[in-house]
Amino acid sequence: MMFLLCLVEQGSDRRKFDLQHRQTSPFCGTAVPYFGSPYFREALSSIVALAMLLERDAILEDLDRLATGAVAGHGRVAFIIGEAGIGKTSVLRAAATRLESKLRLMWAACEDWSSAAALTVLRDLPIIDDATLDNAQSSGARLALFGEVLDRLSDTPTALLIEDLHWADDGSIDLLRYLGRRIADRPLLIIVSSRDEDQDARGRLSRTANDLPPAVRQRIELARLSSVAVGKLAAAQGLIGSAIHDATDGNPLLVTEILANRGNRSSSIDDLVLARAERLDPGGRSFLEFCSIIPRRVSLAQIEATGAADADVSACIDSGLLLVDGDGLAFRHEITRHAIADALSPLRRKQLHAHELARLAAAGASAARRLHHAAGAGDIASIRLFAPEAARQAAALGAHHEAVAAWRALFDNDEGQFDPAFGQEFAHELHVTGELAHAVAWQKRAFAAYEAAGDLLLQGDALRFLSRLHYLNGDRALADQAGEAAVASLEAYPGTPELTLAYANRAQLAMLADDPDETVRWSELALPIARALGRDDIVATVLNNYGTGIQYADLDRAMALLDESIALGIATGSQEHVARAYTNKSWLLRQARRLDLALAVANEGVAYCRERDLDTWRDYMIGGLALTLLDLGRWDEAEATAEPVVSSTTNTHLMRNPAVRAMTLLHIRRGDSDPAELIAELREHMARGREAPRFSSLALIVAEQAWTYDLPSPEALALLAEATDLACHNGSPWDRALLWMWQRKLGGETIQPDDLPLPFDHLARGAIGEAATAFSSYAMPFGEAQTLVEGDEAQALEGLAILDRLGAAATASRTRAELATRGMRKGVRGPRASTRANSFGLTRREIDVLGAIDKGWTNKQIGERLFVSAKTVDHHVSSILGKLGARTRGEAAARARDEDLIS
Repeated sequence: MMFLLCLVEQGSDRRKFDLQHRQTSPFCGTAVPYFGSPYFREALSSIVALAMLLERDAILEDLDRLATGAVAGHGRVAFIIGEAGIGKTSVLRAAATRLESKLRLMWAACEDWSSAAALTVLRDLPIIDDATLDNAQSSGARLALFGEVLDRLSDTPTALLIEDLHWADDGSIDLLRYLGRRIADRPLLIIVSSRDEDQDARGRLSRTANDLPPAVRQRIELARLSSVAVGKLAAAQGLIGSAIHDATDGNPLLVTEILANRGNRSSSIDDLVLARAERLDPGGRSFLEFCSIIPRRVSLAQIEATGAADADVSACIDSGLLLVDGDGLAFRHEITRHAIADALSPLRRKQLHAHELARLAAAGASAARRLHHAAGAGDIASIRLFAPEAARQAAALGAHHEAVAAWRALFDNDEGQFDPAFGQEFAHELHVTGELAHAVAWQKRAFAAYEAAGDLLLQGDALRFLSRLHYLNGDRALADQAGEAAVASLEAYPGTPELTLAYANRAQLAMLADDPDETVRWSELALPIARALGRDDIVATVLNNYGTGIQYADLDRAMALLDESIALGIATGSQEHVARAYTNKSWLLRQARRLDLALAVANEGVAYCRERDLDTWRDYMIGGLALTLLDLGRWDEAEATAEPVVSSTTNTHLMRNPAVRAMTLLHIRRGDSDPAELIAELREHMARGREAPRFSSLALIVAEQAWTYDLPSPEALALLAEATDLACHNGSPWDRALLWMWQRKLGGETIQPDDLPLPFDHLARGAIGEAATAFSSYAMPFGEAQTLVEGDEAQALEGLAILDRLGAAATASRTRAELATRGMRKGVRGPRASTRANSFGLTRREIDVLGAIDKGWTNKQIGERLFVSAKTVDHHVSSILGKLGARTRGEAAARARDEDLIS
């Protein structure tokens, strides 16, 4: 810094400023040198580069340490996070300079294409050719490709630097998740930059980071420049730093743009960029405008194709608007590119895109890149040609968001005749990406087109898929209606795959409602047709439904059918069916309270889904894992397991349901957070169609909350009664037993089920010791404690001790109150402070949050660092204040320090 200041203040023979031309500006303290001088531009360029790296030394040292670890075989993924213009690219470039002596460097970037090619990140790397990428059309081939990429990246110590994760296609995100889960023992450091100021950027960041083991990921946030740093830069040019800092709030890009614009203040960054562009000659401005329609980087081939004169290209570089980037050019920042592109007239924009589209056609470029320019040119014929191809290529490679963008480009621009087959493909991609409401709307449109054409076969098949979409969207009633209509339409086409799938859909809906008779009926209609057609993929899904449906009548046969379903699904490459079968198999074992086996199968299923990025079933199984861990008394593990799913903003109510239930029960029993928001979500899910398994769970949660916090019980009892009616004939005996138990605890009228599992059977007969022993044999400590506290004084004290060990503070408090009303005095005051993790009963996560509060972080900042939602942090903060008896965050932090709760 001092070197540059000396250059500016003292001058040299090499850098003589033209002092004959001076001007003043609102930011000037004195007259400043003429900005047109080439000598000044050279010094200014160095100052601009320095501005982006001011106050970044600690971050670069962190990256140095991670690089040293990578060389030793301890791979890591570092996320460089910050707003647009904060200097993420500059940090990556500075890190690369420091690391190039330690590791092999590889660069890649995500691009802001209107329809990006799948696996954009890999297309920048020299280790895989485009033909190999394009041939990876199946998930199995893609998995093999990812394994090959990992091997090639780690065959020598390597640093992979990836820019702009906020524009990543789904396939690139999947690749990063794959690498990150296997990087721990590899000589590989991955450094990824990303924005985080909008929901899309945060969603991509969350999807990438949340699935990585905490030990391998590190989040590094870039702060804005301090007023001191801006003051030093401004003083070097005779400007007033405080005024510039006030105008830019320390954003390095805005600071440098003002410095480059003679210190003149402007109402927006666009004005600053355009002011610099206007100083170019017509040829330079024309070349700059062409570059603005190309996301990220303009290749040498593209530059040569424009016919631009070398002087014009050099002028754009000299202006600071374009930078040399390998064998091409790039804008200093995407903000500046958008400023130029948005200023183009509609005609000029269309002409530029049309010219580039023609060049790409001659070069045989990918459909996605040609679609981008076809949309920009408004070339409807080309959009119709390239959109389906781009969408299908993206979907085959797992880049479903890019597939959605390609279909959207078609439907947004093509007002011609609607093709319902395209509409159905669009609906499928929308449902994969979680846009269920939009998926339903497009599937309805496809159905209407088939209906208008009088095509009953396609009409019925469209209804069958619409039924599935309604169910995933949380609307059970509409799912049933569409499923029934599909069968009615398709029974005119016996022996067809469409009818078989419609039968299978009805079987699945019955299975999900715990209706074994209907599940068996529809499955036995579908199975012989599927076998006759030789459609083992359909057989796999039918056996999945069939086996799950008979679980309570014949568990061994049910497990055998599910194992057969998994084998057939693997053999036919029907990964969705395999994932669903793993989900159901783990759930069967959980419902039978074979908890250790349930954990093993669920972990196997989650691993299968993670390998193939089947996030929908992964999230549901993770929720089941959390509930099983909760039953086993491993509550901290349950919370850590459920939290990423609960914090996600991209999954549906159905896929979140088990994880939300687990987290809700933890909050109720511990008393450390308000469960109201989570319960409201469960209610919303059930508002559009009650299913016995999930509705029973909601009723049980509301009942436990009412009892634990001594709330009025009429609503809870009404829900329990309704759930009992739904579950009285079919479904889980354990669910019916729990419904009976909570009605009994809340003082409601009860009818004892005939098939009570052993622990509840003992409880019903008043055999407290035997009931507790039975719960213990299932390794269910919370159930054991709930039973023991109904016994004599010695048993009650034993039950309280279990609750205290579990950390069930709220449950234990309510239990002690009840014991006191029974006249029991001994032991009802609770454990001494010395027996707790700390004297206030704070959880480990609350200790983490408390430490962050002490550092002055906001809820948003805490959530980003811990990869949880701000609302989750808010619940933790409320709990911390209550436990510490503090009125403010500052008071809580002060007390924590006084009590040595934080370092």
